[in-house]
Amino acid sequence: MVNGFQVQDDGTSTEVEVTRDSLESENVYCIIDDASKSIFIWKGRRSGVRKKFIGAQTANRMRSEYGTTFKVHSLDEGEEPAIFFSAISNNSGDPSQ
Repeated sequence: MVNGFQVQDDGTSTEVEVTRDSLESENVYCIIDDASKSIFIWKGRRSGVRKKFIGAQTANRMRSEYGTTFKVHSLDEGEEPAIFFSAISNNSGDPSQ
């Protein structure tokens, strides 16, 4: 199961459905993949420094909630590994996403 959260400027995060097409360059997302025990921080190329910083804080907080077996991976838009797209594709149920 994959859970996605969009990071807000005020330090909060909003749960969202994450697919390849839903990722917006202005935003930062924290995506939790239970299968790979990964927490991905996806940073859009037009996202601000503040959102990126808040995203890192959010991911670390989530790691403490989910457990230290989860690894945090920081990803810049355009440099995502295959495991990231595999995780969000499995979440949507549509492998073409």
